[in-house]
Amino acid sequence: MDLVENLISGDLPTPDYIINLASIVTAERDMSLFDALITSNLKVLLNLYRRFGSDKCLKLFVQFGSSEEYGSENSPFEETQREIPTSPYALVKQLTGNTAIMLYRDFAFPALVVRPGNIFGPMQPESKFIPYVVSQLKDNQPLNVTPCEQKRDTLHIEDFAWAIGELLKNAEKCKGEIVNVSSGESIALRDIIDFCKEYLRSTSEIYYGALPYRANEVMDLRCSVDKLSAIIGKEIKFDIYARLKQYIDYNK
Repeated sequence: MDLVENLISGDLPTPDYIINLASIVTAERDMSLFDALITSNLKVLLNLYRRFGSDKCLKLFVQFGSSEEYGSENSPFEETQREIPTSPYALVKQLTGNTAIMLYRDFAFPALVVRPGNIFGPMQPESKFIPYVVSQLKDNQPLNVTPCEQKRDTLHIEDFAWAIGELLKNAEKCKGEIVNVSSGESIALRDIIDFCKEYLRSTSEIYYGALPYRANEVMDLRCSVDKLSAIIGKEIKFDIYARLKQYIDYNK
């Protein structure tokens, strides 16, 4: 939070772009998380707006939401759909993103809301799905997982960063918009495990169903990337399996 505090206090020069990644990230359905989530999301946004809301040097402010805001129905999710968040995290992301759009409409704050797919890549903690799977398989350790029939729109961090860079290049088209940044495809978690196990030649035992699904589990989280493609003028096509190999090789 030091950089945020320095920006707000005016200790740093005004940037051309602000990419606001400040947030607690959690999939827990725990109501006690609301205060901390609001502090790390909505309050940070409002403080940054107070500091830069009237600054004409700012070309684009990127606020990150979540694909979990869409809920569990009507996949592939489009930006025009009504949000039906199923967790405190998703609900606060919806509130913060909608506030950013309100600031654009009412006060011309150059906000863009990005809703990412499921991001993975180097340095991600092993509490996340793909790092956990690769770590266990690499060491030939057993995996305790859900039935893993749920599908996720999965994107490597390098592809995600590339897409954000393309949006920054098209800042004028992005102001006041909500844009999904994902692969546009979904893959079953079981297929991810099977692929990684085969690539690693792992002898791990996979205990499907050892863990229950979460309440209101999203069974097919897939985001439309038509809007993203239209803004940047390029086809969205990522190779998830090539990226999984890259991630596994990195972690060997």
